[in-house]
Amino acid sequence: MAKTSHPCRIEKRQDGWVLVIGLVVLVMLTIIAMALMRSTLLEEKMAGAMRESNLSFQAAESALRAAEKYVDDQPASTFENTSGGIYAEDATEPAPFATTTNWKSAAREYGSDLAGVSDRPRYMIKKLRVVHPEGSLNISGYGDTNLTQPSTIFRITARGTGGSDTSGGAQIILRSHYGKMY
Repeated sequence: MAKTSHPCRIEKRQDGWVLVIGLVVLVMLTIIAMALMRSTLLEEKMAGAMRESNLSFQAAESALRAAEKYVDDQPASTFENTSGGIYAEDATEPAPFATTTNWKSAAREYGSDLAGVSDRPRYMIKKLRVVHPEGSLNISGYGDTNLTQPSTIFRITARGTGGSDTSGGAQIILRSHYGKMY
């Protein structure tokens, strides 16, 4: 008897190519996902470092402004002797890039609590010299000022830290020169 085939039944040979192609596509998607994940983690670290840097800069800037206000509020005799972050004209000021411990003992603490920083900002004021009335003062194009009375020039160094409590956290040191006529 002859073999009859059923009209709806088509016999195909399956080699598993769909499975192989599916696995290759799955591996490619996994590689792309891992690359995107790595990129996202890097961007997150960069954003955190930028936040730390910004916090430390703002802390140092606030300490610098507080030191300028301190100079404005004090009489000239305050700066004749070295004490607690104030350095007289003949005194040696510590190096600005000294360790945190040196900053805590050699600088004044800015008394305001700043949200997000791990350590309160600090500043040092060094009296540099007195400029007498016979000259004129010109600081890098900011204008000529005829001096009618002596002006005292100070160097203010301020240090701010970011929010990280580790020693590797962001630290910014700002330095400015400030003059006051007494």
